[in-house]
Formats: sequence, C-alpha cells, structure tokens
Amino acid sequence: MHQGYDIADPPPVRIGGQGLLTDADGRVLAVRPTYVKEPEHSYQLVGGHALENEAYEDAAVREVHEETGLLLAPGRLLVIDRIDAKPPSGTDPGRALGYNFVLDFGTVPAGAEIRLPAPSGAGESPELDHYLFLADDELETHCQDYMVKRIRWAKRARASERTFPLHRGELVQR
Repeated sequence: MHQGYDIADPPPVRIGGQGLLTDADGRVLAVRPTYVKEPEHSYQLVGGHALENEAYEDAAVREVHEETGLLLAPGRLLVIDRIDAKPPSGTDPGRALGYNFVLDFGTVPAGAEIRLPAPSGAGESPELDHYLFLADDELETHCQDYMVKRIRWAKRARASERTFPLHRGELVQR
C-alpha cells in the first residue's frame, strides 16, 4: 500500500494523479480503499500519490493501471483540486498540502475486465476491496462530499472542454 510514499514522513506537498473513467452509460468508475473509516461512504476516483519526481500524468496512468488492470492513455486535464494541509494531532498523523490532478481517461472499453490489485504479500491486506460504476444520483450514497463535487466538476469539464480549479471540491472563483 502506498509504495514509494512514506506516510510517516510525507513530502511537503502531495501530488495525486486521478482518472475519470466512465462506462457507456456515463457512470463513473469508483474504487473503495480499505484504509478508510467509513468504507461504504468512501468510494473515490481511481488514482493515487505520485512517486518522488513523478509527473502527475505518469502517476495517473500508473495508478489507473495498478488499480484496475487497464492500460489506457490519458486525455486532457479536467480538474485540479487543492486539499489543505492538516497538522498532526493525537493519533491522527495529519496530511500534507495536496493537489489532485484529474485526467480524462474516457470510456472503459466494453467487456474490459476491472482487476483490483492483489495484496503485495507478507500478510498485507489489499489497498482496494471493491469498485462500482456510479450514476450521478448514486454519488452521495457512496462518496465523501468533496469527492462527489470533484467528480461532478470533472464531468462538467469533460463536457465543456474546460479545466476547473477546485479547493476541496469547490470551484475557485478568480
């Protein structure tokens, strides 16, 4: 889990590469991580942390492949979502300032098999345990609020040919 990313000593700024993938009906592919507090309400876009000196585009391609088994070429940048740093407190390790770059990976080919990653071994549990294709009216049931907003802005960006700057899912007005 999080290979190449030291959660005990994170970088000062975390870069994430994510992918908007949809099925032929426009439903969004979302995966469920095992390390969250509310599993049923924590589905998210496919993607993850960039490795040291890895470009967000390369991170998105790598993460989409690792998390789904699909090797797809990314399209254009849809959303940049900034997540503020959170200082450590008590048992919470906090988090670094983060920028999540959402790229358009298009429509999952008909009949493609989604393969979640297997545990890496040594008794480690899998990072992801389930995936769903979510319709717009199912997002609130399965995703955190900021992720619902990020997904909706990414879909708007895809339809409008624009890239949207966000702050925890909210549009940044300039």
